[in-house]
Amino acid sequence: MPIKKVVIHLGMPKAGSRSIQETLFNNTDILEKNGFRYLTEWRRNHLDTFHYLFSPNPVKPINTSHLGKPLANKKQYTKNAISKMLQVINTSKCETLILSGEYFHELYRDTTIENIKHFIQKYFQNNGIETKIIYIIRNPLTWMVSWLQQRFPHNGYLNKDCDFFETVFVQYEGIINLNENFPDSLKILKFEDACLDNDGFVEHFLKAIDFPIEKLKGLKIYRANESRCMEIMEFTHFIESIEPRYPYKDYRRRNPNRFSGDLNILRHIKGLKFDLSYQSKIELWERMQKLLQKIKESTGIDYTDYKILPQPSSEDEIYSQKTMQGFIDSFPKLSFILQKHFLKFFEKKYMETGQEKFKALHFKTSVPWRIFNSKSKIFSLTKMKVLYRLLEIKESIRVYLPYPIKSFFKSTGKTTNAV
Repeated sequence: MPIKKVVIHLGMPKAGSRSIQETLFNNTDILEKNGFRYLTEWRRNHLDTFHYLFSPNPVKPINTSHLGKPLANKKQYTKNAISKMLQVINTSKCETLILSGEYFHELYRDTTIENIKHFIQKYFQNNGIETKIIYIIRNPLTWMVSWLQQRFPHNGYLNKDCDFFETVFVQYEGIINLNENFPDSLKILKFEDACLDNDGFVEHFLKAIDFPIEKLKGLKIYRANESRCMEIMEFTHFIESIEPRYPYKDYRRRNPNRFSGDLNILRHIKGLKFDLSYQSKIELWERMQKLLQKIKESTGIDYTDYKILPQPSSEDEIYSQKTMQGFIDSFPKLSFILQKHFLKFFEKKYMETGQEKFKALHFKTSVPWRIFNSKSKIFSLTKMKVLYRLLEIKESIRVYLPYPIKSFFKSTGKTTNAV
């Protein structure tokens, strides 16, 4: 049997997973020349397949983007996925097979661990194939910031009635559970160490799976960055509180006034780096201490001595002129509904602060006010509804298309430096 070793990368999310998957998926030729095979038959990200294979309740939505779309025909899906994997194992000339999906959210469950054990034993160990599990751990405070800034604009989590901190606790409990059950095959990488590596984060991962160092220069490294500034997140918070993509406590029904990606035009606005409030950091850190101590004892990775810096003064939080210009430039590209809330948002900012710069974005002398009240009002509303309808059609037909064709419907986006 050609495949002698399988690497299973299980997470965590917001710790370079997307960069790793994009790099592996787009460098298959170089990987295979050096004896490594990424399972492209399971798409770029293997999360959905892992969910089918490992989850004790695979019909439960992973996040709000899956709401109303229960996983259909698990038996057939898993059969097809396993068939593709076994075909690669039996026919590939490479020695190492790589699977990658940030399956972190259920690792704290014993049933999930048992499903992973069964999967490894049945398809790998019983056939004499060595397994290696990779998990990348990150400081819970920086992880929380990165996770929230991605979730808020895309999935309406600001409107969700839940404890965000609980998401962190569950994830780190999963790391302890994983380490206890796979002490010999698990390798934990520290995100902060990987970021400081002279060869770069993705290459740090590749070296950890024994990819030949002398061949690293030939790889095209993909770096993903989904960071948002504090001012954008404040505006997003306002939008989601009064016009959420998913109505409060009814996440199976989309808001017809919103559509996927309608806030993306704001992502390039420059401002203060998004961060948790000082009080939130203190609260999270106090609640995490016992868990972090367990991680230190279990894995040897220590975050307990992390220092939380004081919150910046209020003077540093005033919107800069560059940030304000970014909002003005983006305004005409927003949907009609978001333009309306844009004016409300800056009226609220003016009423709270009395600053003229906020008044200039709301009242009749402002460019946004004139655009919103121009004759293009009906056109803007129509354009928004047409875009939303086209997005609905695109999502519905993608369900029935094979992956190579689906890829034409997805924007590849621009690559930027990793955070």
